[in-house]
Amino acid sequence: METEVVGLAREGGAIVSREEAAELASRWLGVPGDDVELREFDEGWVAFRAVADTAAGVLPDRVGDARVVVDRATGKVTSWPPLPVEEIIARSRSAPSGRFPGDVEALLRKAGWYPGRSLPDADLDRYAERLSALTADEEIKLTITGSARRFLSEFGGLTVGAAHVKPASFQPRPSEPDIDSFLFVGEDLAQAITPIGVIDDDDYPEEIVLSSDGRVFLTNFSGAYLLAESVDWAMVRLIRGRSSLLPLVGEDGQIHYVDRLGNPIDPTTTRAPSNGEGLDVAEEAEDSADQRNDS
Repeated sequence: METEVVGLAREGGAIVSREEAAELASRWLGVPGDDVELREFDEGWVAFRAVADTAAGVLPDRVGDARVVVDRATGKVTSWPPLPVEEIIARSRSAPSGRFPGDVEALLRKAGWYPGRSLPDADLDRYAERLSALTADEEIKLTITGSARRFLSEFGGLTVGAAHVKPASFQPRPSEPDIDSFLFVGEDLAQAITPIGVIDDDDYPEEIVLSSDGRVFLTNFSGAYLLAESVDWAMVRLIRGRSSLLPLVGEDGQIHYVDRLGNPIDPTTTRAPSNGEGLDVAEEAEDSADQRNDS
């Protein structure tokens, strides 16, 4: 069933808050704000009139009159018939972007990402100021490179990861990056770097660092390791947890494709496949490398 566009929250595509969504829904449903129920999903909210608990034993989100969906990114409001909320959510979701594998994109959207997401420049400027203050007394200064600004504008503030992996959280975040674990990387690579996030682990945290040429590295007390040669492939590996057997960054700035036992690491595991079919090949290469390391 087609939806009908009934209004826009604002111009300019600014992100709509929960409070603004409730206000819009109240207007279009014709009920006071206190009588509006909201169900949040990755792309916005489904709103409907709250139903008393005594309504014939039927769940409140499955009865009543019209529903509306408020788009988080644009504020567009669409009206719906009284379908179950989960069905409305399924029908409202945008088609896959095709940029990421389906499982990865689903987890990204669940975390709050959507195509066109953009943090306010002021948030990134404040993070740049924090980096400058952190390295004020250091020989190597940190700032937000162009590649890092593009990445953080889209993914900043998100926490992502499949259920079986340690989550990756992206800056800006309340805690400061551990500069001692990665400041040397920029010198080894002979280019500017920016800390963009951390893999959360109370015992063994790892900083996520982006170089100005777009490569993504993981750093810890044992050294720096190449995760991926592009940010999109880094997101795939971080979300799926495929971050073992990473090649080491040498003091000469070269990437050494051998593990701690001297076994070779397939360089293709750090590169995005060129097409959908190649994705399975890259995954198989990583699985094979993991098996060698475990044996």
